[in-house]
Amino acid sequence: MTTTTTPARNTPAAPLATAPVPARSALKPRRRRGLTALGVALIAVGALAAVMLVGRLSDSVQVLALASPVSRGDVIEASDLAVVDLPAGATTLQPVDAAQLDDIAGQRAATDLPAGSLLTPSSVTAELTPPAERSVVGIALTPSQRPNLDLRSGDQVRVVETPVSQGDPPVETPAAIAATVISVSAVEGGDTVIVNVEVDTSDAADLAARAATGRVALVLDSLEG
Repeated sequence: MTTTTTPARNTPAAPLATAPVPARSALKPRRRRGLTALGVALIAVGALAAVMLVGRLSDSVQVLALASPVSRGDVIEASDLAVVDLPAGATTLQPVDAAQLDDIAGQRAATDLPAGSLLTPSSVTAELTPPAERSVVGIALTPSQRPNLDLRSGDQVRVVETPVSQGDPPVETPAAIAATVISVSAVEGGDTVIVNVEVDTSDAADLAARAATGRVALVLDSLEG
C-alpha cells in the first residue's frame, strides 16, 4: 500500500502593525485659513496707508517758490514766482501763501534767492538797505565801548572817537558821527558784538577808518529827538 504525502502549504504571515499616519488632508484647511487671514491683514494695511496718504495730500497748502533765481536788490516779477503744493507741516520756514502773489510782485529781494527755494516773508523787502546816499558800516565793540542796554534796529546812535589807551581826555569835543543801528550780532567766544550802522555815504569812509583803530565808543540817543 502506497502512502501519498501532501506537502503543507505555507500560511501567509500576518502583517506587522504600524503606527497610524495622520492624513495630510486634515492639515490643509488650517494652513489655507492662515494664509487667507494674512492676505486680508496685508490688504487692510495697504488700504490704511492709502487713506493716510490721501489725507496728507488733502491737507497740502499752496505756497510761493522761486521759478527763476533773483539777485539781492532786484525787483521780483510775477514771472519769477511759481505756486507749489506743500504738505501741511512739511517745513518750519513759514513760506508765503500763494494768495499773496500780487502783493509780492514788485517788491525787492532782501537776499539772493535761488530757483526752487521757498519764498518767506524775510526774503522780500519794500526798500533796499541801505537806500540811496546811505552806507552801512560794521563796528566791533567791547562792553566798555557801548551802553549796557539792548541795542535794536532803528536806534539812533553816535559813534564817538576816543583817545588812545591811558591817554588824556580830549580838550575839545571829540569827533562824532550820527548813525542808525541796523543789526547787532555777538562774536562767538567773547563779549564783543558787531554793530552794523547806517550813515551818510559821505561819512562812511571816515567812520570805517576810525572803527578799525578800535578807538570809538557808541552813544545811544533818544528816539524822541
